[in-house]
Amino acid sequence: MAGTHDFVVADEAVARALAGRLAEYGFPRVLARPHPDGGWLVMALDAGPYPVDTVGHRQIAAVRREALAIARTYGGRPSGGSQFDVSQAAEHRRWTAPVEVRGTKARPPVPEVTVVPAPPRRQLALTPDHATPGTVEPAGLDDVPWGELGHAHGSAADVPGLLRELADGTEEWDEVLDELFGDNLLHQGDCYEATAPALPFLTELIVADVVPARRRRELYLWLVVAGGRRNDNLVAFADLALDEEEPLRTGAWTEEVFRTVGDQVPVLLDRWEVEPPGIRFVLAVLAAQHPGHGVRVADRIAAMAAELDGTQQGAYLRLAVELVRGRDERALALASEIIGWEDRLRPEWLEAPGVPDGIKAAHVLAEGVLCTIE
Repeated sequence: MAGTHDFVVADEAVARALAGRLAEYGFPRVLARPHPDGGWLVMALDAGPYPVDTVGHRQIAAVRREALAIARTYGGRPSGGSQFDVSQAAEHRRWTAPVEVRGTKARPPVPEVTVVPAPPRRQLALTPDHATPGTVEPAGLDDVPWGELGHAHGSAADVPGLLRELADGTEEWDEVLDELFGDNLLHQGDCYEATAPALPFLTELIVADVVPARRRRELYLWLVVAGGRRNDNLVAFADLALDEEEPLRTGAWTEEVFRTVGDQVPVLLDRWEVEPPGIRFVLAVLAAQHPGHGVRVADRIAAMAAELDGTQQGAYLRLAVELVRGRDERALALASEIIGWEDRLRPEWLEAPGVPDGIKAAHVLAEGVLCTIE
C-alpha cells in the first residue's frame, strides 16, 4: 500500500518551507494549496510500498509520526491523510496544486517496527442474568423539550419515541438503538445538543432490570462511547493547542456529555455484584473514565484483572486499575503495551502534545475495549 500525510499550516510561505523540508526528508512529491477552513494544506505523497499487514500498517503510521514531528516545527497540525493500493499512486501523481515540490528520494526512511503478538481474547459470560422481561415508562421523558433540541439530522423531536421503543422492548431493538445513537445522537463520533439529555434514560433502562444482559451491555457501551468523546476530542485537537495561550479544547457539547455520563456512574457501580462478567468488564471502563467515582471499585477491578491475567481483557482491566487509582504514568505504560498488539489503536494518541497521561491512557482503554466486544 501507499498513502498521503496531510498537514495544515498558517500560510503559503510556511507551506512552501514545510513542503521543501518534507521532500528533503524523503517524500517524492509534496503539494500545497489553500485550505477551505483557512491556512494552507500540505500533502506529502508516500508511495511506499508497505505490506498490507500489521507490520505495514505500523510502518506507515511510524512514518506519519515522523512527518508530523517535522510539521510541528513549522506550526503545522495533522489533517488526516489516506492509504490506498500502490496501483493508485500514479493517479495521485497527476494531482496538481499551486505549490509542488519534488524530492530526490523514492521514499522516506522507514523506522524499525516490532509487532507484539496479541494475548488471547476471552469470551466473557453474560450470565447469570437476573433481569425479568418487561417494559418501563421512562420517568420525566416528556419533561425534556426535545423539539427545541437538535441532533445530527435536525430536530430531536424523534428521540422520545425511539427511547420509548427501547423501553417497550421492540423486536427491532438493535436497529432502534443504532438509529438513536449511531445515527442521531453520536453520529460519526460528534455530540449534539440532545445527546446529554438522552443519556440518563439509558441508566433508567439498565436499573429497571427488564432488559436482558446482551442488550444491557449495549447500553453500557453507548455510555462508554458517549463519555469517551471528551478524551477523543482532547487527543484529536491537541495540535491546535500548541500555543500556550490556546487551551486544550473539545467539540461542542462533549464536556456536557462527559459530565452527564459521570453522573450516571455511581448508580451503575452499585450494580457491580449483580451484573455478569461481560458487563462488569464494560463497567470497569466507565469507572476508569471517571476515576473519582471509580476508585471505590478498584479492588474489584483488580480481582477481575487477576482472574483474566494473560488475556486481552485482563490487560485492559490492569489499565483500568491504574487509572482509577490515579497512577497515570503507569497507566500510560500499559496503554503503550496494548497499542503494540492492537492494530486499530493509534500510537500517535500517546504523543498528543499537552494532553495529560491519564486522558491518553483512558482514550486507549475506551477505544480498545470496543475491539474486544463481539
